[in-house]
Amino acid sequence: MTTSLKKRSKEIYQITLPTPFLVGPINTYLIFGDALTLVDTGPLTDEALYQMKRQLAELNLSLNDIELVVLTHHHPDHIGLVQKFLPNAKVVGHPKLKPWLEKDEKFLTNTRAYFRRFYKENGVPEQWIEEMDRINRYYMAYTERASLDTELIENDSIEGIPGWTVLETPGHAQSHISLLHEKNSTMIAGDHLIAHISSNAIVEAPYWNEQKRPKTLLQYRDALEKCKGARMIYSGHGDAIDKPKELIEKRLRAMEEKAQVFKRKMGNDPFQVFQLSKQLYPKIYEKQTALTFSETLGHIDMLEEQGEVSSYKEGNAVYYQKT
Repeated sequence: MTTSLKKRSKEIYQITLPTPFLVGPINTYLIFGDALTLVDTGPLTDEALYQMKRQLAELNLSLNDIELVVLTHHHPDHIGLVQKFLPNAKVVGHPKLKPWLEKDEKFLTNTRAYFRRFYKENGVPEQWIEEMDRINRYYMAYTERASLDTELIENDSIEGIPGWTVLETPGHAQSHISLLHEKNSTMIAGDHLIAHISSNAIVEAPYWNEQKRPKTLLQYRDALEKCKGARMIYSGHGDAIDKPKELIEKRLRAMEEKAQVFKRKMGNDPFQVFQLSKQLYPKIYEKQTALTFSETLGHIDMLEEQGEVSSYKEGNAVYYQKT
């Protein structure tokens, strides 16, 4: 019988589950601590649930044996099955995970309204705004409502898995945390760092009383720097990373190089984000509008931070221009 169950260390097992998303299979991690702990759950699909049950059974375990679920961030492939471990398990994660996990209607409505305005200001046609909204609702269907029992922030220890502490690693998601075992410099990093692909710094709306949208690529770069000391990183997708510092430095350089490519494509006239995104990604922007928009905006933010690009608003439209 084939299995995706892998023993990663004395106390860590990797359980790999299928997803219906382009990113492919997701890795979740079972930690044998004082509490039997699962890091991330996989999406809400029959296939993922079947594989989770089957691989736990190889260790003579069931869903009911899980005592603690740690969620690295709010994306559906990481939180979808959480309800299946309740009420036996406690659920912990970042405070910004809470409204997504609990499906807070006010928060979700405000977020959708923000993006409608924001995309329109940045030149996205109405048809693409509608399509991105439809896709977001499609992803939400792979989750179930659950409560967050404990909120985790930077440097928190986690009751039940002694030796592990929390690093806030925003960029790919505002709710993103990674777990660091300081004694052996091992990290479980969700989607923060992936060996075979560069994680997208996805644009998000401001949370709660925040006044401005987070500049996610700048956040992501800062969060990568925090992880250079890790000896081994277990990722949410793909292989483990045994030379994290080398990969992180490679990714940081690639962002700088890409930003300069983007700058050369800008020309000398004012432009909007969607206009540049179409130019940069002519073959995929229609199928991956949100991701290509995020990638474009992130590198514009980076250039603006460096003083190479400036922005201004004219009516209800936002424009950028090389300085």
